[in-house]
Amino acid sequence: MNKKLVTTLVLSSLVASAFAFNAGAANDKQILKDEQGKTHNVVGKLGKVKGATAEERAFNALDSVKGEFGFAQAKGNFKVKKSEVDEVGITHTRLDQTINGIPVAGGEMIVHEAKGELQGVTGEFKALKANTDKASLSTADAVAAAVAATGFTGELSEAAKSELFYVAADGEAKLAYKVIIRYLAEEPGNWSVFVDATDGTVLETINAIEYVVGTGTGVAGDTKSINTTYKNSTYYLEDQTKYMYTQKGSTIDTYNFNNGTSSQYYMTDTDNVWNTTTQRAGVDAHYYAGKVYDYYKNTLNRNSFDGNGAKIISGVHYSTNYNNAFWNGSQMTYGDGDGVQFRALSGSYDVVAHELTHAVTERTANLTYSYQSGALNESWSDAMASVMDSGDWLIGEDVYTPGTAGDALRSMSNPALYGQPAHMNQYVNTSSDNGGVHTNSGIPNKAFYNFATAIGSRDVAGKIWYKAISTYMTSSTNFSGARSATLQATTALYGSGSSYYTALQNAWSAVGVN
Repeated sequence: MNKKLVTTLVLSSLVASAFAFNAGAANDKQILKDEQGKTHNVVGKLGKVKGATAEERAFNALDSVKGEFGFAQAKGNFKVKKSEVDEVGITHTRLDQTINGIPVAGGEMIVHEAKGELQGVTGEFKALKANTDKASLSTADAVAAAVAATGFTGELSEAAKSELFYVAADGEAKLAYKVIIRYLAEEPGNWSVFVDATDGTVLETINAIEYVVGTGTGVAGDTKSINTTYKNSTYYLEDQTKYMYTQKGSTIDTYNFNNGTSSQYYMTDTDNVWNTTTQRAGVDAHYYAGKVYDYYKNTLNRNSFDGNGAKIISGVHYSTNYNNAFWNGSQMTYGDGDGVQFRALSGSYDVVAHELTHAVTERTANLTYSYQSGALNESWSDAMASVMDSGDWLIGEDVYTPGTAGDALRSMSNPALYGQPAHMNQYVNTSSDNGGVHTNSGIPNKAFYNFATAIGSRDVAGKIWYKAISTYMTSSTNFSGARSATLQATTALYGSGSSYYTALQNAWSAVGVN
């Protein structure tokens, strides 16, 4: 998270309608396009698709919409990534676009069908010609180039990972290594770096660490019940009470950086009364992580951030006077703040919910952290945080500027209060902050607020938003695609004839996303 004060809003025009209809189609087909005229969804009663398996049906479904997306045939252009059946019986099959068997970054499709009845296809096809079919750069050299591009010279918190992709650049598909670089330092990093596999040129860098700029000296002093573990006469901040522990032995663990940036230590106590000043940040991180887990499991039936019971790790007292909290790709990390802009970042339920929702997004749609998809990444975290911490429509108010009552990082009801646009005619075109991800998130934030207040239920809105990101959104989904995804999610859960559907249409239209 990052508070951005925007003094000048660069206006951008929006095509009046991003929907194009296949007029007269007997099967009620609708072709949905974004403001640039690019198809992102084909939906409606699309008829039967043949196939004994979900994979076969997915390829046949893609062939039925190949003209709308602009490819010749599914075979040879796509590879199935995974297929799952949701709670209402709809099968969602995700496929990667491939060239020479190698995935294309941002080129994904999702086929939605129920027992062979095709309900929609979501995604984007990139018609590109490959520059080569073989890497001439070694993996080691690619990793070295990627690390150098981040500017980091210390020890990585985990070994770098690399995978070959094709990347759209200069009008062609360039073979590149996608290198994941993660480290914990004064300025931590969770980088995705694309390195040209022919000459080592760095094509793109994205740091998915998202910042809360501020400080904090402590938590509110309220009393909480927390789940701990007793070992060898010592209590640990380790929660073994959740379903994920019963299922696979996973726990919620909270550690202490002791104001360093690399090593973490167990948080322990001798009498299970965690009441010292240095323990408060750990108590809140531990307690709120448990609440977030409970919401996703009990309300949405998601078992931890990965859906499969992954351990949840939090580290507090990171660095000195550090004004941020972040998800680094494997754990949560919280600074103490400086007492002026922030107090300890773990002291806010919505901050913890926001950050752990980034982890959920990473394991579902994996929205690319730049421009509109990045703004959606931020907005979805704010939206889900506002569902869990439902006392107001502010984000971060419990830890931001402790000396100023009523202040916050962002307002979902009035984004302009903290320098964010609330309508597409105020969209900020910028290359800074990964394309304005913390600024333009105000637009989908306002859409969520409009919808939740119109129907009188944050819980219903949250279920729809989660359904959208888990089954109807891809890494390159933009604002127009997010509108479509949430409408499809509403149809799946409540029907297209429901009052929710109409309210959602109005909520997006009110912010200029059509």
